[in-house]
Amino acid sequence: MTTATSSTLFDTGKAAMDLARRCTLKLVDGIPPDKLCHQPVPNANHALWVLGHLACSDDFFATQLGGHEPVIDEKWGELFGMGSKPIDDPGAYPSLEEVMAGLERARQAMLETFQAMGEQKLMSPTPDDWQVFAPTHAAVMGSVAFHEGFHAGQLSAVRRSLGLGSALEM
Repeated sequence: MTTATSSTLFDTGKAAMDLARRCTLKLVDGIPPDKLCHQPVPNANHALWVLGHLACSDDFFATQLGGHEPVIDEKWGELFGMGSKPIDDPGAYPSLEEVMAGLERARQAMLETFQAMGEQKLMSPTPDDWQVFAPTHAAVMGSVAFHEGFHAGQLSAVRRSLGLGSALEM
């Protein structure tokens, strides 16, 4: 029986996160700029909120798990953080360009955090209050990919309600 190495653990988690991100970006591509805050049903998450939320989530994981300094403006937590409510007002949010740049910065910080952990840390248990989300640090990467996939489904609903076709032709 072979044992997993940190490279294998990291690479496996990164592959899941990369797939989720590629899908997210494909789903956002083609949404007209004036429809980024379109909500397909009342109180639904719109595309700009989803992107900002994913950036905030990645930043949270990087800071909580690895002590990485935040790379996202703390004001974004009010707009995109857990418990925030999306509104159909583009003026209330940073521009798409700012959100996309934040999304990239936060993902890079999170990947650096996981890559720096090494096998022993990746296989170690997460804190008690994280156990329901992921039992080990390595498992957090899969949970992050699932979280993003969940929100990618919301982007699919936004696309469909705008009359846009599928973006995920594999």
